[in-house]
Amino acid sequence: MNQAQTGKEHKHAAVKNGLLHGSQEKRRKNEMLHIVEEGKKHIFRRQDGPEGERPLFYIETPENAEDSFHVSEDGTLITWTRRTKEPVDHMVMEAVGCFEPEHTLVPAISYDGNPWGKDHEYKGLEKDGVPYTYAWHRCAVPGAACSWNQKDGLALFSSGRCSGSIFLKDRQPVYRVIWPETEEPQVLYADDWAEAYHGQMAPTDTFTACLCPGAGMEAEWNMLHHAWEQNYISKKPVRAAEEVWNLSTAYAKLLYTQEKDGFRAFSIGFTWDGKKWSKRPDFKYEIGWCGQNASLAVSLLYDCQRRKSSGAEMKDWEESLQIAVSVLDSWVEKARSKDGFLLTRYDPQDSLIDACNLGTYGIQLFEAYDQARLLGLEKKAWLDAAFEICDFAMSRQRLDGGIGMSWNRDGSAHELNGTAGAFLILPLAQAFLRTGEDRYNIAAVRAYSYYYREFHNTGYGTSGALDTCCIDKESVIPLLKGGILMYHATGFDSYLQMAEEAACYLSTWQWHHSVDYPEDSVLGMMHYDTFGGTAVSTSHLHIDDFALCYIPELLELSELTGNKEWKERALAVWRNGVQGISDGTLQIMDKAPRPAGSCDEAYLHTRWGALHRNKDGGWGGIFSVSQWLVAWPCAFRLEVLRKCDNWNLLNGLLQ
Repeated sequence: MNQAQTGKEHKHAAVKNGLLHGSQEKRRKNEMLHIVEEGKKHIFRRQDGPEGERPLFYIETPENAEDSFHVSEDGTLITWTRRTKEPVDHMVMEAVGCFEPEHTLVPAISYDGNPWGKDHEYKGLEKDGVPYTYAWHRCAVPGAACSWNQKDGLALFSSGRCSGSIFLKDRQPVYRVIWPETEEPQVLYADDWAEAYHGQMAPTDTFTACLCPGAGMEAEWNMLHHAWEQNYISKKPVRAAEEVWNLSTAYAKLLYTQEKDGFRAFSIGFTWDGKKWSKRPDFKYEIGWCGQNASLAVSLLYDCQRRKSSGAEMKDWEESLQIAVSVLDSWVEKARSKDGFLLTRYDPQDSLIDACNLGTYGIQLFEAYDQARLLGLEKKAWLDAAFEICDFAMSRQRLDGGIGMSWNRDGSAHELNGTAGAFLILPLAQAFLRTGEDRYNIAAVRAYSYYYREFHNTGYGTSGALDTCCIDKESVIPLLKGGILMYHATGFDSYLQMAEEAACYLSTWQWHHSVDYPEDSVLGMMHYDTFGGTAVSTSHLHIDDFALCYIPELLELSELTGNKEWKERALAVWRNGVQGISDGTLQIMDKAPRPAGSCDEAYLHTRWGALHRNKDGGWGGIFSVSQWLVAWPCAFRLEVLRKCDNWNLLNGLLQ
C-alpha cells in the first residue's frame, strides 16, 4: 500500500468523528460540564484536566421566571428553556462567558466585528455603546452568536422570530437572544443606515434557546451541526435536473453575442431597460466570476455530447458545438492585452486581470480541452492557454507563496492582498495532476499553504466577491476546491482536513432555516425558501446562488469523510438554487416575461437593498429581488449537472 492510500484511509477514519460531529476527546471534556446553582444564577463549570474545575459561562434568571437545562449526551448541546409566571411580550435570554475571546462570529453578518476592508457594513459589535442586534432573517442561524479563544468557546442560537446579539463587557462575551424581533441601534442598508426596528409579539410564557460549548472553535462547529440537524428536511427541488439543463442551455444560447470586431462571447446578462429585457450594454463580457464565459462554453460542449449520444440529428447538437468553440477561440485568440496577456474581461479597455477570473479560466480550459477531444476536436490552443495561466501565476508567486489578487494589462501588479488569490491554486494543481511536473506541484503547495494559513489565522476570507472590499464567502471556495484537488495530487490527508475547515466556514454563510415572508412581498409571492441559500459578504447582505459552484466538492467531501451532513448541505444548496428560474412566462413586479432559463442574481432576504434609490420594489425594497438576470447562476447549474453523474440524487429520489 502506498503512502497516499495510507493517508486516505487514515483520514476517512479521523474525519468521521471530526469537525461537525465532534471527537471522542471533545465528548469526554464536555461530559465533565456541570451546573452549579447560586440562587438565581446558574454557573456552567467544566473540568480542565490537572488545572481543576473552572467556570465556562453563567446565566442569571429573572425574578419572574424559571430556567431549565437539558444537556445532550455528548455535552455539545444545551437546550435552555425559560418559563415566566405570566405571559410577557418581550424577553432577553442572556449568557455571559467566563473567558476572553479571540474571535467573535455572527453567521453571515459579522466576523470579529468585520475589521478587514472599507465597505459600508456593520463595524464592531456595538454603536455608541449600544450592542448591535440582528433579526432572525438577517442571520444564517436565528439569534446566533459565537466566540472563542484557543481553549474555550461558546455559541448561542434559537429559532423563529427572534433577534441575536453579542458584545464584550469587561472583556468577556455577552450573548443575547431577544424577543420580539429587534434591530438596533441602526439597520444596515446598501446605501445608508436606517432607524432601529422594534417588532411586536403576542404574549407568551415559554422561550427556548440552545447553547453549544466547545474547546475553542469547536463551539462554532457544534452550533452549525446542531442548528442544521434540527432543521434539515429532505425535499424534492421545484425543478427536475433535466428541465434545469434544458432551460439553462437555452439561456446560454440566448446570451451568445457576436461583436462587430468578430469577438464572440456570452453576454453577462439581461437587465430591464424600462421597456424590455436587454443585454447589458457595458461590462459585457467576463471569462469567469459573473460572466462565466468559459464554464458556459464547456457546458455547451457537454450538451453537444449528450445530444449526439442520444442519437439526435446534427441540427440538434451542431449549434451548441459551434457556439462553444467560437467563444473559447475568441477569448484565447482575441481577448489579449497589447502586451499579449490573456484578459479576464473583454471590456472596458482599462479592466484588470484578476485571480478569481484567471483561476476559473485555467481550470475550465483544461476541461474544455478534454471534452473537445471526446468530440473529435484537437484544441491544443486551449490547453496551451491553460498552461499559460499557470506560468503567469508561477512567475508572479512571491517567496511566501502568495500570488496576488489583480494585475494591470501590462502584467504589473495592481493588488497583492486578498484571499481570492487562492483561485489560482486550482489550475496549478490540475496542471500537476496532468503532467506530474514538480514545478506545478511546488507552486500549488506553496500557494495553498499561504492562503490557508492566512484564512486559518484570521478565521475568514476576503475579496472573492470582486465588487466588494470586505470579508466574504467566495474567497474561501478555492480552499475547499483546492484542498480536495491537492489531496488527490499529493495523497496527504491534511489537505482533506483543511478542505473541511473551509467547508465549515462556508457553512456559516448558509441559511439553516426557512423565512416565512409576508404574502404581499415579492419573495412571499414567489414562495421563496431561504433554507440552504448562502449570503454574499458582510457588506452585500443578500442571498445568491453562488454556492452552486461547490456542490460537487461538498458531495465528494461527504463521500471521502463519511459525513452525510456535507451531502445534505450540498443538496440544500441545489434545492435553493433552482428556485426562481423562468420558463419564459415568469413575470415579477409588473415587468415583461423573463427569458427562459434566466433568474435573479440576488434575493433580498432581509432589510437591505437601497434605502433611498430605485424605489421600484427591486433594490429599493426589502424581501425582494435584484431584477438583474446575470449569467453565472445558469453556468453553475450546468456545471453541477455535468459533474454529478446521478441526477436522481439532485432530484431528491435518493438519500
